[in-house]
Amino acid sequence: MSDQTSQSPTPLVLSAEPWAAPSVIDVPTGIRVVELAHRDVTFGDLPDIFDAGFSVLATLGPIGPGYARYDGDVSETTSFDLTIGFPVADGSGDLPPGVTLGSFPAGSMCAASHLGSFEALPDAWEALMADLPGTPGAFVVEIYVTDPTTVTPDQLRTDLLVPLV
Repeated sequence: MSDQTSQSPTPLVLSAEPWAAPSVIDVPTGIRVVELAHRDVTFGDLPDIFDAGFSVLATLGPIGPGYARYDGDVSETTSFDLTIGFPVADGSGDLPPGVTLGSFPAGSMCAASHLGSFEALPDAWEALMADLPGTPGAFVVEIYVTDPTTVTPDQLRTDLLVPLV
C-alpha cells in the first residue's frame, strides 16, 4: 500500500493518474456536492436510477465527475441504500425535488482504480476488499472519473474508495 497524494485540480479526481495498487489516501474535507438518495435499491434498479438521477444532477453545474455511495451489504441478493451526486462550485440556488446539497465523505480511505467496463467492477471490488489495509467503514464509493458517454467501455476509469475506521 502506498500513500498517493498527487491530486488533480478537478474535485473528485483525487489522483491525476489511476491507482495501480490499493493506496491509503486522505480525502479532503469541504468538497461540495449535490446528491440524490435512494433507499432499498437492488442491482436491477441501478440503470434507471443512474440514467434519471445523473440527468437531473447534470443540470446543476457539475465541476467534476459523478459518484455513487453504496451503504449496506451491496450484493446481488440484497437491497442497499444508494446516493449519487456530482461536485458543484456553489449549489445555493433552487434545487429540484429530492436533491440535497452536502459534502463528499472525507478522511482516510483506501483507493484503487478500475480500468475497463462497469461489468467488471464486482471483480475489482473483490480484489480491493481482499487487500484492504484495515477495517472498512459502513459504505463504499465509486467515482466515475471518465464519462461513459464519451469513451469506450475499455477506456473507463472508476475509482473505488473504502473509508478506513
